[in-house]
Amino acid sequence: MPTGMVQPNVSVVITSFNQAEYLREALESVIQQTVKPHQVIVADDHSTKDNSVDVIRGYMSRYPGWIDGIFHEQNVSIPKNRNSALQRVTGNYVVVLDGDDRLLPNFIAGHLQALSDHPEAGCSYSNRYHIDPQGIRLRVRNTTAEPSGDVFAYIAATRMGVLRSLVARYDLIKAAGFFDERFIHHDGFILTLRLARLTKFVHLHEPLMEKRIHTSGFSKTISARERIRCFEDVLAEVIKLSSHLPSQEIRGIRETWIRKILKLRVAKALAEGRRAEAFWEVARKLRCSRRRMRTLWSATKQCWDDRPPITLP
Repeated sequence: MPTGMVQPNVSVVITSFNQAEYLREALESVIQQTVKPHQVIVADDHSTKDNSVDVIRGYMSRYPGWIDGIFHEQNVSIPKNRNSALQRVTGNYVVVLDGDDRLLPNFIAGHLQALSDHPEAGCSYSNRYHIDPQGIRLRVRNTTAEPSGDVFAYIAATRMGVLRSLVARYDLIKAAGFFDERFIHHDGFILTLRLARLTKFVHLHEPLMEKRIHTSGFSKTISARERIRCFEDVLAEVIKLSSHLPSQEIRGIRETWIRKILKLRVAKALAEGRRAEAFWEVARKLRCSRRRMRTLWSATKQCWDDRPPITLP
């Protein structure tokens, strides 16, 4: 540890919502860390469909003073649930773990070593495995290393999912304003982006956690219309946070997001049987310039080429 560096104490925040069996795996993955966390907080967002609350209380009884639980009397949403746990953090570093994911045994050790080796960085993030509902590994997310240092522009250009493998200084999380409760589905992305404005990041190419892929994920639980609206709201926040960047870089980030939103709009139109309108309705709505029309046409053509067969009623 570099001279003057504060002894790291890691608090792990785990979110819980009707995932009792997965929650046990998440908790065990934290308990089995080679470097034990300073504190474990499990925030339950009013689970009523299984015995999640009993599972949490059981672990609290087995590990008194180390594992703590928060039990909401009504559903408060993911960001509010996470924030309730952050208010109890006593460590100087934080890990936020979803209740259906798992840390590998050297997650904390690996991240603390990277942060020790790079004292200029206030956050670290690692590669990860994707696993199926039964916990079998499907693939590694990234086959090439991601950037370290000033990663703001990289994250701003739609790099989501960093929070799942992130270790961040608690004082920086507070300075970023905790999770923004306006962004129900993308609170983790917004917090990560705000952290990237405040500090440098260090990346670990080794996969150190496992993200579970199943049908209750984001893309399966909200409508196409709501997904588009969420991305539009996120884009507005991204542009606001990007004000310090050169105008050309901001334009590039905007175009990346517009392309992502356009693909969703086109896919929605195709799914609704409005193939002929998929291009023109979006073009009219955005009042596209020639440059943006080229972006729109490229996105539309890709959606047409990749579209699944449409079954009409």
